[in-house]
Amino acid sequence: MKHLISRGSMGFSINPILRKREPHPFHYLAQRTSFWLAVLSVFAFVAGNMIGQHGWQVFWKSVMGQGDDSLIVYTGTVTPLALVPDYSKWQTYGGNADEHTYREVPQNALIPLPTYAPGRAGNSSYYSVEYMGSYATGIQGTGSHPAVDIRVPVGTPVRSIANGIVSEVQNNAGGFGKVIVIRHPNVPDPANPRLTTTLYSNYAHLSSIYVAEGAVVGKGEQIGLSGVTGDASGPHLHFQIDRADAPWHPYWPFTTADINAAGLRTTVQAIDKSLGGERGYAFTVNPLLYVQAEYAPVTTVVQRTTSIVSSSSSKSASLLSLVQARTAARLARMNRTTVAIASSVASVSSRFSAASSSSVSSTAPVVVTRRDVVVVSRTEIAMNLPEQVASVEIWHDGTYTDRGWERVRLTLLDAEGNVVTSPVLNRDIVLRAAFGSADFNPSTLTSLDFQNGKAEVSVLPHGRRTLIIQVMPFNVLSQPMKYEKQ
Repeated sequence: MKHLISRGSMGFSINPILRKREPHPFHYLAQRTSFWLAVLSVFAFVAGNMIGQHGWQVFWKSVMGQGDDSLIVYTGTVTPLALVPDYSKWQTYGGNADEHTYREVPQNALIPLPTYAPGRAGNSSYYSVEYMGSYATGIQGTGSHPAVDIRVPVGTPVRSIANGIVSEVQNNAGGFGKVIVIRHPNVPDPANPRLTTTLYSNYAHLSSIYVAEGAVVGKGEQIGLSGVTGDASGPHLHFQIDRADAPWHPYWPFTTADINAAGLRTTVQAIDKSLGGERGYAFTVNPLLYVQAEYAPVTTVVQRTTSIVSSSSSKSASLLSLVQARTAARLARMNRTTVAIASSVASVSSRFSAASSSSVSSTAPVVVTRRDVVVVSRTEIAMNLPEQVASVEIWHDGTYTDRGWERVRLTLLDAEGNVVTSPVLNRDIVLRAAFGSADFNPSTLTSLDFQNGKAEVSVLPHGRRTLIIQVMPFNVLSQPMKYEKQ
């Protein structure tokens, strides 16, 4: 039988003979190679995402609450849909928008989106409801529908009407369904095109979305596919432009409470009764008339104050030479006029040369045409930004079997067809089946997935149908991959 004896009751205490001090926890971490590998991996992941894709844009959005609007230059507008079916010709092939998709439209039955002319709804094959129209007539000014509904089959490519930043991506079970909202800063104000404003373009009822919040998109860049998601009676694109002071986007001129207060029962009745019409005119603009206007860039006079401290004249000269070289290269690639920029660079050169050990400040009016502005940041100069990607080459061996996954190689190309070994991608590359069906692993790639401009993707075709792969947003199609029996 064991007896428990208290040390205090016996009058003695126990002390260790050898006092050993336990090392700090970091002592163990310093001896763990896996720990430091994990730290370096996290650092590399964060750094890679910050310099690739639109990482800086997302970072500043999270810090400042919005994107850097200085990156966006107005270069004109395009319609939200480039090509649509010629319905009369498509009908000769037995096609229609309610039963067939855009991919089933023959190439010779596609035409540019016809010009929007108010007052023709009901007689038009494309514009089912005009701006501020009603569901009863569809004609502009007869209701409070704050957008234009464009009747197109599911899967019609949708593009950004102008340069901008994706401010919202929504996926609602009801209402607008899948929606993309793009902010367009520094664009001509339709109320006075000599002034600039910020507008928001909205694309609703989409079937697919190809962009993420914070992404910088260019004019004409494909952002998704049309569909019939949300509260839609048929396949169409709900295209809307809001003003910046609209309380939300896409803006809707009335709420459910407003419908009830007006003694109405449905949204259709409210639209037909022009409920909230005055708010619709106040917070939105006619979207297709705006893009068809193709307003010229606004020329403004900007007071520019420059303060230079020449503590290191050699560094200033080196920085200037990099600015000049970088600007000249970018202007050559973009085929833009160099007169305004050359004079601006010459002005900066004279200020660098005239700077002394003391601070020099000057203020002078500078005439700026937004279309010709080329921004060269210190980050670009220091990092020598990678090359832009203009297209993608798809390679495979031409066949597939029942054995399983096939290998497909993607190669990034510049505008001259050269391989881009250090790519910069404004958005993710997405793989999909343009014809046939297949799984892709991975289905989405960033610049980090490419080594020396090349990346390999695993493809698992479904069934035995010929497969054609489409790479978005470049809209590149692969050669057919045919089934081959073993």
